[in-house]
Amino acid sequence: MREQAVFEARQLLRHSTVCVMSTLSKNLAGYPFGSVTPFMSDDQGRLIFYIAGIAQHSRNLTTDSRVCATIFDAAQSGDQNEHARVTIVGDATPVPDEEAAELLLRYERHFPEAISYRQAHDFKLWRMDIKRVRYIAGFGQIFWLEADEWAQPAANWDLASEAHMVAHMNDDHQDANQLILKLVHNVDAAEVTMTTILTEGCYLRANDKSYYVPFDARCEDATAVRKALVRLTKAARAQFDEAVES
Repeated sequence: MREQAVFEARQLLRHSTVCVMSTLSKNLAGYPFGSVTPFMSDDQGRLIFYIAGIAQHSRNLTTDSRVCATIFDAAQSGDQNEHARVTIVGDATPVPDEEAAELLLRYERHFPEAISYRQAHDFKLWRMDIKRVRYIAGFGQIFWLEADEWAQPAANWDLASEAHMVAHMNDDHQDANQLILKLVHNVDAAEVTMTTILTEGCYLRANDKSYYVPFDARCEDATAVRKALVRLTKAARAQFDEAVES
């Protein structure tokens, strides 16, 4: 049951691009301060934020690294309490300079609008290391998940290799991107670009929106990623060819 809870909580994380970030206020000592902010996650389940130096939560984190991120499945109708939510608690610190340049390129693929932030307000990447996770799947389904349950190994490829795989899909397999998006999310789009590849899945962007596509198994290396994408593409072609024939 706990393994399933971890899986569901991570899926909710992967399918989300925005959270409520709560920091400890510098101006009102001891009080929490909530702010809505975009985020990106890495293979290990850590959260990445791109925050302006003048932002209140940036100033708060500079004083106290403790932070909480709340992600939830917003109800379109009915009782919000019946929908899943995950609260991730940890510490956020600036990404070291030697990692920041390539990680920022990944962030900008994920959030293209962030490209314009480079020249504004001293934006900086922050990474949140996870201490504990609380996952609520619905009434009576509540779990505290420990850091060692949440964490997964880092990918066996670096950010430069990921960028190469992404560029290959966008330059040579645009049709596969479209098919996969249609298969998983039932979205038709004239232009679909891959932005991010994780061990558990990938992100496609279309119509100014990001879509998470889970793989059928964790990918240990780049070859496994290629095979996972081929399987998704074949499944899409088989389904849509069958639909056309019928």
